Amino acid sequence: MLEHWMPSCRSRFTQRDFDFVASVLAPAGPDCHLAKLWKDSEGMREMLDLREIFHCLIESPAALQVSPRFYFYVMVRHAFLQAELGDVELADYVAGLLAKRVSADGSDPLQDVTGGFTHAAEFLSFIGSSRGRMRYHLQVAAGNQFLVLTGLYPDFIRRRSERGEAPDLGFYESFAQRSFRIAADHSPVSRGRSRRIFGTLAETLPAARRSLNRMAEEFVFLGE
Repeated sequence: MLEHWMPSCRSRFTQRDFDFVASVLAPAGPDCHLAKLWKDSEGMREMLDLREIFHCLIESPAALQVSPRFYFYVMVRHAFLQAELGDVELADYVAGLLAKRVSADGSDPLQDVTGGFTHAAEFLSFIGSSRGRMRYHLQVAAGNQFLVLTGLYPDFIRRRSERGEAPDLGFYESFAQRSFRIAADHSPVSRGRSRRIFGTLAETLPAARRSLNRMAEEFVFLGE
């Protein structure tokens, strides 16, 4: 059941997402061969790994039609490929997380990025008094929250740290790593895909975070 809960993008792309891909790869011809590839996970991966897709996504007005899941998947996937983070499921998870968090309802403190739980002490307080599955889900929530904060909002953390209101970026990065490691190694419910993804995040989070920093700085406008 947890595997169905994991954030994901690739299984939720829309017809407009395919139409965008077809407009890039087959602008003047039939797209029936692309449709066959689109339905195959490896075929889809190969198409979306093409630099032409990435460049059109950031340069073409046609990109306004794509879904947030498609947008973040392509952006994260190419940012990770540049950092030699080739695990497609890692990019899929992180992209799904960003697509969900950036547009989250601000009334949910576990989803809202900069207005929700932003202090490690808040998570530690809840985690310390929880057990079993609830403890596990709070560890995952902490890892997710601080992955998004350090990846997309490093300046937010730096400003708070400079004002003496919070620890520095390295602290939150380490907190996220530790949370994912605990989720991968000591969870009563983590299995298969989730265990592997959380383990990979724990190992590669510094590189993943730097990739997201570059992506946010160069290509993604998130407001002030």
